Amino acid sequence: MLCVRQPRGRRSLLRLGRERIELLEFTDSVGRPYPPGSTSTDLWFQHVAIVVADIRDAYQQVMANRRFRPISRGGPVRLPDNSGGVTAYKFRDHDGHPLELLEFPQGRIPRQWRAANGTGTFLGVDHTAIAISDSARSATFFESVFRFGAGTRTENRGPEQSELDDVKGVHVSVSPPGLDLPAPRLELLHYHVGTRRPIPPGTASNHIAATHCAVRVASLDATAAALARRGTPLADDDVMVLRGGIRAALVAGPDGHRFLAEEQAALM
Repeated sequence: MLCVRQPRGRRSLLRLGRERIELLEFTDSVGRPYPPGSTSTDLWFQHVAIVVADIRDAYQQVMANRRFRPISRGGPVRLPDNSGGVTAYKFRDHDGHPLELLEFPQGRIPRQWRAANGTGTFLGVDHTAIAISDSARSATFFESVFRFGAGTRTENRGPEQSELDDVKGVHVSVSPPGLDLPAPRLELLHYHVGTRRPIPPGTASNHIAATHCAVRVASLDATAAALARRGTPLADDDVMVLRGGIRAALVAGPDGHRFLAEEQAALM
């Protein structure tokens, strides 16, 4: 599954509220570092958006760590109402992975995060966002393979978005497939300007920029059939059995992002 010969390392499970992420550290086969000069427009971009109760406090805590590097210019940015009206801030960890702080405006806080009030500054993971090259193509992939419903697409541009992404003249189409699913959800970011470099061929799990999302599916056979109809069938050795007897397969999206499809029936 890891596409690395004889991998050795550590897996760390981190929780924030109800959500979790997993970190993989390869001790004997460290791969390529995060590509220098990366921007949000490059297709290997994937960030985790963390909901906060007070973004000024969260910003100060994050920037107190000297190993974190800012992406956004000048601190948290309040986006226009037609871009959601949220206040956001993007930064990178010491390995180069991008993250985002997200504060919803009063009166427009989703129910999940209203219920999380009082648990501290950092409430949970709202979504993960990936850069894509074609909104329609990616929406078709997620609908046909994973049965994600299509959300309303927004067009984000202007000086606030440029400050947030540190990209001059930025224009990004934001599509949220699977809005009816619980957090953390997925967002698709189609940048129309910028470097927009593709994911390098041969990217393996021990490369620092490599990421994957775990997606629970009702039937792995149905997922495989949907991929076959798209002309990208799974090979026999693509299907694996994870700990606990869970059937799974690593699936590549249209731009090379990887998704670990885990059969939900095996979890019941």
